[in-house]
Parts: sequence; C-alpha cells; structure tokens
Amino acid sequence: MNKKNKKPNAAKRWLDKPQNIRLFIRGFYCLCAVIMLADFVFSIGWHKHAAFSNDSGLHGVEPLPAFYGIFGFLSCLGIVYASKLMRSWKGKNVLMRDEDYWDK
Repeated sequence: MNKKNKKPNAAKRWLDKPQNIRLFIRGFYCLCAVIMLADFVFSIGWHKHAAFSNDSGLHGVEPLPAFYGIFGFLSCLGIVYASKLMRSWKGKNVLMRDEDYWDK
C-alpha cells in the first residue's frame, strides 16, 4: 500500500499486524484439526445418520471419518470445473458473451 493512499490519521486495526494474521490462521487450523478429530472419534462409535436408516446395519462409505467434508469439497470442486467448462470450451465461448454483445 502506498503512503499516498493511506489516511494520515487512520487508526490501526488488529488485522493490520502480520503477527495477528498468522495467529488467526493458526487458530483456524487448530479449530479444523479439533473438528476433524471429533469427527474421527464419533464416527468410530456410531453412524452419524443411524436415526434415519431403516435397518441397523452400516453400509457404504458414509461411516468413514471425514466423508462428508471430503464429499462436499469434491462436489464444490466439480461445480467450479463444470462452470469453467461451460464458460468456454476449447477456446470458444459457450455461455460467455462479449462485453458489447447487447450493443451489436
């Protein structure tokens, strides 16, 4: 950031300091680790959605630890790549139009 763009009497906020940003990111990673550990511990003991099943047997990949997190991540990744393919396919615009499309 240039000094020209800064306000002369702008008060420093807590996220302006790099050490606070690092602390925030480390806290976020610790929170993610605690959630994954809790998911692992609770998935060993019982099925997460056993109340919705008609039978008591566990089947499929749902009981695996972190299944729903991985499934959600891969689904979002698939949506992003599918939208990129719909935007342009082999260099041709499919859904995207030129900026002056309506002026033509």
